[in-house]
Amino acid sequence: MQKSKLINIILAVAVLVLVIQLVNKNERSGRQTVETTPAKADTLSIKNDTAMKLFQKKSLGVRSEVYPKPAFVIGSYDKSGKPNIMTAAWAGICNSNPLSIAVSMRPATYSYHNVTESKAFTVNIPSSEMARYVDYAGRFSGKDVDKFKETGLTPIRGEFVNAPYVKEFPIVIECELTTYHELGSHRQFIGKVIDVKVDEAILNSEGRVDVNLLNPLIYGGGKYFETGKYIAETGESLHDIDGTPFVPDYSRKYANELLEVIHNRKSVRHFTGEAVSKMDIETLLKAGMAAPTAANRQPWKFYVVTAREKLDLLAEALPYAKMLTQVQTAIVVCGDMENAGNLKELGYWVQDCSAASQNILLAAESLGLGAVWTAAYPYEDRVEVVTKVLDMPEHHVPLNVIPVGYPTGEDLPKDKWKTENVVWKD
Repeated sequence: MQKSKLINIILAVAVLVLVIQLVNKNERSGRQTVETTPAKADTLSIKNDTAMKLFQKKSLGVRSEVYPKPAFVIGSYDKSGKPNIMTAAWAGICNSNPLSIAVSMRPATYSYHNVTESKAFTVNIPSSEMARYVDYAGRFSGKDVDKFKETGLTPIRGEFVNAPYVKEFPIVIECELTTYHELGSHRQFIGKVIDVKVDEAILNSEGRVDVNLLNPLIYGGGKYFETGKYIAETGESLHDIDGTPFVPDYSRKYANELLEVIHNRKSVRHFTGEAVSKMDIETLLKAGMAAPTAANRQPWKFYVVTAREKLDLLAEALPYAKMLTQVQTAIVVCGDMENAGNLKELGYWVQDCSAASQNILLAAESLGLGAVWTAAYPYEDRVEVVTKVLDMPEHHVPLNVIPVGYPTGEDLPKDKWKTENVVWKD
């Protein structure tokens, strides 16, 4: 009898231990934390509510899950010389010398036969604004409709090859067919690049395509997307490789790009010294002037300072603007008391110019630039210094000096969300 009681007690203790272990496990998995072990990265948990293990893959079989896919529009002539376009996602650069582009097409497409016979094609690169044209070109066949007539797009005969390009597309590439390969469902056409034409409006000061201005359309999962924000120059992030395990942070995903810019904005005080283009500075100024303003008075003036001597003088005189020595441009946001009119005494110009300054800071973040608000107003000594260095008239009152440049990456955004700063009145 005593032996059976002892066995029952041991079993009860074992069950109790198991229950405690299960409870502790559930509590740990319910927390929104990243658990790490120094030895293995694959033991980390994703920072979300699912408690799903990192890097735990699920097999999907044979599927075209390559992202992003291009949204090229291919131009060609048929036997009668009628221009046609089709959308191709199975395409891309396939060789450097000679520079060549591969495009795969099914025999059922009209363009397949056009390119085979004409031995030429053009690749037309669309901006995100042109999604409707790209979609149309991929939905209908040139056998049945005249796509140029239906879309209102303009065919231009290629300068170097026997194929049309689309006038309205920002980048067009003329290709000469050199060979093709039978792959199965598709024939892969290899075209040697003969010439590239680009709209001048999307070229930067160095004569290269500004990807932000182009904003190319891309394709994935049956949907079209914009390209997205600038991340880094090639080779720029190599210093971040330090051998530590990579842990994706899925919690820092935002509903749209605007919210991402707002939350990623930071006060940048460390700059590379690289110059910012006049075009980008004007983009910041346009953003500033888009700010709300009381009675639409727009009581502001923006001084753009690029003179090295003046930047250094301001850096020396202003206590919190020493980083001006690291940049080649600063924007000084001023209140214009003449434009402020009868609202001057109420101080609305400070609110309006502050809103303009915030727009400039957010625009800088969106362009991959760094900026920081350094105060002039309401400190009389700082206002006097800025006014004197920039030789301002009396009715211009400097609110701040904003150094603008390329960040080194040392300055990071801060999470300032605090529930105790919110008062709900239900």
